[in-house]
Amino acid sequence: MILCVDTGANIPRGHWMWVDYQRWLDDGNTPLPLVPLKSLTEVKEDLLAAATAERWNRETGGIVLGGVQVGTTLDDQNRLSGVLSAIQLGGLESVDFKAQSGWVQLTAAELQGIALAISAHVQACFTAERAHHEAIEQLQTQADVDAYDVMAGWPPGSGLGHESPPVAGLGTD
Repeated sequence: MILCVDTGANIPRGHWMWVDYQRWLDDGNTPLPLVPLKSLTEVKEDLLAAATAERWNRETGGIVLGGVQVGTTLDDQNRLSGVLSAIQLGGLESVDFKAQSGWVQLTAAELQGIALAISAHVQACFTAERAHHEAIEQLQTQADVDAYDVMAGWPPGSGLGHESPPVAGLGTD
């Protein structure tokens, strides 16, 4: 972990700013000597917060199903649940659905597949966050904390436009 002296933020290995730091080092720059400004416990708390923030970003960042970008925010999930309920109550065979990447017409079975994919995605994000929290709690030294990569170990397809497993009716038919 590095400390950004401009902002006071701790930047974990794997964070997008880490790349800038590595480039800065490669250009021949030398960081200031390490002066522990925070205790090991405080730095671990920062890592825990970073893991939680990363989980939220990935959880709500959407997934790609069959080439269609599908939102995964709480509002998106609630809207999908409402549409599924309406289909079941009203006997509709299909609905027009506005995904992040455009309009598609979906059947109840296809919507259920999307809901299951979103649920699996959200659960995988929480499982990864839990693994990070458990691993961070086990860190014993500043060197352990410095070497810890909070950006590793997240599920494929978690936010950021990565492709998730296919769902019938979404760009695969």
